[in-house]
Amino acid sequence: MVDQTLDRLLIYGSRITNCNFTNSDLGRVDFTDVIFENCDFSNVKMEHGSLHRVIFKNCRMTGTYLKQMRLGHTSFCEVKANFVSFIDSKMDKLLFDTCQLEHGAFYESTLKQITFDETNMNHVTIHQTPLKGCDLSTSQFETIVVNKEDLVRCKVSKEQAIQFATLMGLGVVDA
Repeated sequence: MVDQTLDRLLIYGSRITNCNFTNSDLGRVDFTDVIFENCDFSNVKMEHGSLHRVIFKNCRMTGTYLKQMRLGHTSFCEVKANFVSFIDSKMDKLLFDTCQLEHGAFYESTLKQITFDETNMNHVTIHQTPLKGCDLSTSQFETIVVNKEDLVRCKVSKEQAIQFATLMGLGVVDA
């Protein structure tokens, strides 16, 4: 399915393994109760669709573009998703477990109960996307671009709190 254009792709109650969707425009996808394992979604475009109770295991999603999507009860486990973009999307009860999200972006999206567990978030950009209720405490990053308003009530580790303070221009000293 490489370099394909599909619109209104519906997949329900399925397990899909070793499938390559690279460089495809999947349009308005509707995936419910689906497990994708060892699949390649690199540079895939999805817009105006939904992912509900979907699991992505050991998939590649480098450069994947998700715009105006609804994602609920969805897990990304050991997914390589560097340069992924979530734009104007609504996300509820998501888990990013041991993922690579370097240089990823979350723009003007709504996040509810999102956990980033042991996930590399280095150079991620978060813009007009409140992280209230999200847990970043076990994730790693050296640099992250985020407005302080979007950090309100986000869970972070002590080390991350120091990193955020430094990014905001505060001088942190040991007393």
